[in-house]
Amino acid sequence: MAEIRFGIVGLGMGMNRARQVHQTEGAKLTAVCDLDAGRLERAKGDFDCATHTEYSEMLDRDDVDVVWIMLPSGLHAQFGVQAAAAGKHVATTKPMDVSLEACDALIKATDANNVKLWIDFEERYRPANRKIKKAIDDGALGQLVLGEIRLKWWRGAGYYHGWHGTWKLDGGGSLANQGVHQLDLLQWFMGEVASVYGHFGIYGGEEHKEVETEDLVHAHVKFKNGSLGAILTTTTCPKHQQTQVQVHGTKGVVGTGPDVWEFVDEGVDVQIEDGPRNTTEDVLRVLNEGGEPTCGGLEGRRTVELFNAVYASGRAGKEVSIPL
Repeated sequence: MAEIRFGIVGLGMGMNRARQVHQTEGAKLTAVCDLDAGRLERAKGDFDCATHTEYSEMLDRDDVDVVWIMLPSGLHAQFGVQAAAAGKHVATTKPMDVSLEACDALIKATDANNVKLWIDFEERYRPANRKIKKAIDDGALGQLVLGEIRLKWWRGAGYYHGWHGTWKLDGGGSLANQGVHQLDLLQWFMGEVASVYGHFGIYGGEEHKEVETEDLVHAHVKFKNGSLGAILTTTTCPKHQQTQVQVHGTKGVVGTGPDVWEFVDEGVDVQIEDGPRNTTEDVLRVLNEGGEPTCGGLEGRRTVELFNAVYASGRAGKEVSIPL
């Protein structure tokens, strides 16, 4: 296997991905880019990599094959387009961006420059979720009836000093940021969405006075296969935080948080093959062995379309169809 060389832009959120690359056999962290001198110094000491304050300088390097975008959500496509134009493969943290126009621009740029695009929905790599997906695809659940996601977290006032909770850079609140991993799973498990009817608002009182997006969403989903979905995300829950995903069909119910694996027929056995454990390993798989990213641009775009449809529905007070 050829060594794949990474550059990371944005060390506020990107330090954990820098560590992931550094610890992955076959991957090399060549360079990082940030405006904060302290972060750059820590990365240089921890990972023995080059540091840059100018993004264009990192893109000019011949020893960077893949650029990780670890910036606020509304900047993902902008920085990804630049990386693609420089001939670099692109991986971006969730979500893909905050608008469909931005997603389309990034997909167009990566296609035009013949480079790959990964959206870092890390829940897709978890064995429990891969097993659920396999059970659904194998028909072990029978006809799908209902898929539910439930995220009840807390974020205090300090979290919203800056870009979090803004439409421009966060694209939303508890749904577009905190609940977006589960939103991706909901579509991955249940299939394409036909329509949504959502409600959202700010319910956190004084603690969330700086939030301009939302801190609570509740939405109903209709899927094209005839099944239904339910979405609940909030950052107003001060105790007993929970994240739950559950799917049931005519032959069984499966889910996580808590784990559920129950079928009408006893002895249902679903086997999954070994696979990449994270996006870094997925990059190595695709670039060395061929194939497509576990979550590429078109899949990433679907989640952005869904949370924008929920917000559009909430604003209009009516059901909204997809595509937007």
